[in-house]
Amino acid sequence: MLAAAKAQSCVNCGVSDGTVVAAHYTGLRSSLLGKGTGHKPHDLCVADLCRKCHYKFDVEFDASTFEKKIDKSEQFLFNVIKTLIRRIDQGVIKIEGMKDE
Repeated sequence: MLAAAKAQSCVNCGVSDGTVVAAHYTGLRSSLLGKGTGHKPHDLCVADLCRKCHYKFDVEFDASTFEKKIDKSEQFLFNVIKTLIRRIDQGVIKIEGMKDE
């Protein structure tokens, strides 16, 4: 699942620069999804992000006001959803009973 990020474009900015990785969700509710000391959230909670966007969400997240944290958390979750749709469309994730369009 995580390896599927290789050679993808960033779901946040669209760049295809070879730095895209499956970045784990770092938002306000990440602890409810498995994040803790030495643990990342569930591997379904990832977004294909380039180095710059990954930095924006991971490092800059802690330096923001609460309102900005809410906004960044929502932005990250939207990118997780876009990544999940990409994985389904590419056949990386298969959902039994789901009809192809």
